[in-house]
Amino acid sequence: MPDTHAKQWAVQRRFPRFQADQRLVIKMSGETYHGRTRDVSEGGLGATVAGEIPMGTFVELELMLPGSNDLLRLHSEVRYRQGFQYGFRFLHPTDKQVEIIRRAIRQLQPV
Repeated sequence: MPDTHAKQWAVQRRFPRFQADQRLVIKMSGETYHGRTRDVSEGGLGATVAGEIPMGTFVELELMLPGSNDLLRLHSEVRYRQGFQYGFRFLHPTDKQVEIIRRAIRQLQPV
Protein backbone atom coordinates (compact mmCIF):
# COMPACT_ATOMS: atom_id res chain seq x y z
CA MET A 1 0.00 0.00 0.00
CA PRO A 2 1.51 3.40 -0.97
CA ASP A 3 2.39 5.87 1.78
CA THR A 4 -0.03 8.75 1.26
CA HIS A 5 1.87 10.81 3.85
CA ALA A 6 5.20 10.73 2.00
CA LYS A 7 7.08 14.01 2.07
CA GLN A 8 7.77 15.96 -1.08
CA TRP A 9 11.56 16.31 -1.33
CA ALA A 10 11.72 18.24 -4.59
CA VAL A 11 12.94 21.80 -4.14
CA GLN A 12 10.39 24.33 -5.24
CA ARG A 13 12.10 26.95 -7.38
CA ARG A 14 11.15 30.59 -7.14
CA PHE A 15 11.50 31.11 -10.91
CA PRO A 16 11.11 28.60 -13.76
CA ARG A 17 14.28 27.78 -15.71
CA PHE A 18 14.71 27.95 -19.47
CA GLN A 19 17.30 26.32 -21.74
CA ALA A 20 20.01 28.73 -22.82
CA ASP A 21 23.35 28.01 -24.46
CA GLN A 22 25.22 31.32 -24.40
CA ARG A 23 28.82 32.39 -23.90
CA LEU A 24 29.51 33.51 -20.36
CA VAL A 25 32.36 35.49 -18.79
CA ILE A 26 32.84 35.31 -15.03
CA LYS A 27 34.95 37.98 -13.32
CA MET A 28 36.16 37.94 -9.73
CA SER A 29 39.08 39.47 -7.87
CA GLY A 30 41.12 40.18 -10.99
CA GLU A 31 40.51 36.69 -12.45
CA THR A 32 38.42 35.89 -15.51
CA TYR A 33 36.79 32.54 -16.33
CA HIS A 34 34.85 31.50 -19.42
CA GLY A 35 31.89 29.19 -19.67
CA ARG A 36 28.55 28.39 -21.32
CA THR A 37 25.12 28.80 -19.83
CA ARG A 38 22.87 25.73 -19.50
CA ASP A 39 19.75 27.44 -18.26
CA VAL A 40 18.56 30.84 -17.13
CA SER A 41 15.77 32.22 -14.98
CA GLU A 42 14.83 35.59 -13.55
CA GLY A 43 16.76 34.68 -10.42
CA GLY A 44 19.95 33.15 -11.77
CA LEU A 45 21.54 30.76 -14.19
CA GLY A 46 23.27 27.41 -14.47
CA ALA A 47 26.53 27.14 -16.38
CA THR A 48 29.49 24.97 -17.22
CA VAL A 49 32.68 26.80 -16.27
CA ALA A 50 36.27 25.72 -16.86
CA GLY A 51 37.76 26.63 -13.49
CA GLU A 52 37.32 26.38 -9.76
CA ILE A 53 35.19 29.03 -8.11
CA PRO A 54 34.40 28.40 -4.43
CA MET A 55 30.82 28.26 -3.17
CA GLY A 56 29.62 31.59 -1.83
CA THR A 57 31.99 33.60 -4.02
CA PHE A 58 30.63 36.89 -5.36
CA VAL A 59 31.28 37.38 -9.06
CA GLU A 60 30.24 39.51 -12.01
CA LEU A 61 28.66 37.64 -14.92
CA GLU A 62 28.76 39.02 -18.46
CA LEU A 63 26.54 37.57 -21.18
CA MET A 64 24.20 38.41 -24.00
CA LEU A 65 20.81 36.73 -24.08
CA PRO A 66 18.83 35.81 -27.20
CA GLY A 67 16.93 38.72 -28.72
CA SER A 68 19.05 41.35 -27.00
CA ASN A 69 21.95 43.49 -28.16
CA ASP A 70 22.66 44.55 -24.57
CA LEU A 71 25.59 43.02 -22.70
CA LEU A 72 24.29 42.03 -19.28
CA ARG A 73 26.63 42.54 -16.34
CA LEU A 74 25.06 40.89 -13.32
CA HIS A 75 26.45 40.72 -9.80
CA SER A 76 25.97 37.14 -8.65
CA GLU A 77 26.84 34.58 -6.03
CA VAL A 78 27.95 30.98 -6.56
CA ARG A 79 25.16 28.96 -4.92
CA TYR A 80 25.86 25.50 -6.37
CA ARG A 81 28.91 23.67 -7.63
CA GLN A 82 29.43 20.09 -8.73
CA GLY A 83 32.56 19.59 -10.81
CA PHE A 84 32.44 22.16 -13.60
CA GLN A 85 28.67 22.70 -13.20
CA TYR A 86 27.75 25.90 -11.36
CA GLY A 87 24.61 27.66 -10.21
CA PHE A 88 24.70 31.45 -9.89
CA ARG A 89 22.10 33.58 -8.08
CA PHE A 90 21.66 37.13 -9.37
CA LEU A 91 22.11 39.79 -6.70
CA HIS A 92 19.95 42.91 -7.01
CA PRO A 93 19.45 43.04 -10.79
CA THR A 94 18.18 46.37 -12.06
CA ASP A 95 14.67 46.72 -13.48
CA LYS A 96 16.20 47.00 -16.97
CA GLN A 97 18.21 43.79 -16.48
CA VAL A 98 15.12 41.92 -15.28
CA GLU A 99 13.18 43.12 -18.34
CA ILE A 100 15.97 41.94 -20.68
CA ILE A 101 15.91 38.52 -18.99
CA ARG A 102 12.10 38.31 -19.19
CA ARG A 103 12.12 39.17 -22.90
CA ALA A 104 14.78 36.55 -23.57
CA ILE A 105 13.11 33.71 -21.70
CA ARG A 106 9.88 34.20 -23.69
CA GLN A 107 11.89 32.86 -26.67
CA LEU A 108 13.42 29.89 -24.82
CA GLN A 109 12.23 26.36 -24.05
CA PRO A 110 11.45 25.46 -20.43
CA VAL A 111 13.81 23.02 -18.69
